[in-house]
Amino acid sequence: MPEAVLSSKGQVVLPREIRETLGLREGDRLRVEIEDDHITIRPIRSSNVQDWRRWRGVLAGTTALADHLAEHSEEVTDERLP
Repeated sequence: MPEAVLSSKGQVVLPREIRETLGLREGDRLRVEIEDDHITIRPIRSSNVQDWRRWRGVLAGTTALADHLAEHSEEVTDERLP
């Protein structure tokens, strides 16, 4: 079972396998609660549509970026023509 150590500043580093399993990244917010005689740490998952990180990697393996750039290039060219 993974362990963490409390620093002199009260900081805890979550083990890599736990961060990877939960998909945690730098800057993610966590809820810390006391339940009976133990500490519970849970990620705060935003249901906010503006949280772009939940879409990260969705288009991996597709030609979406190349298609977008080609379309943009066509638009720019069309606007420059008389």
